[in-house]
Amino acid sequence: MQMHFKRTVLAILAALSSGAALAQDHGHHHHGFAPDVDAFHAVLAPIWHAPAGKARADKACASTAEFARLAGAIKSADAKGLQSSIERLQATCRERPAEVDASFAKVHDAFHQLIDVKPGKR
Repeated sequence: MQMHFKRTVLAILAALSSGAALAQDHGHHHHGFAPDVDAFHAVLAPIWHAPAGKARADKACASTAEFARLAGAIKSADAKGLQSSIERLQATCRERPAEVDASFAKVHDAFHQLIDVKPGKR
């Protein structure tokens, strides 16, 4: 009986400690992307997952040069669509700031198209 209690306590402690480790990860998912794609994702994700609105739009516009640099460095996949969407976002930031959220969503969509391509279908 006492051994069963110890095992139960150990199982609970193990479960709690693994939950704490996940919490410390701050919600970052490890997708197994190629390093060049992961570098782009590391910049895109925190901005995309911020609440929509002026602060996110401002951050997206402030990050367009970095988006362009990182997308241009992607060699493990065809990033032309992603690069084009970033160019459109840059123009939107300059010319139509009220439309940045919609344009930024297209960058996000282009990124998903890039990562959703199955090997052999590029």
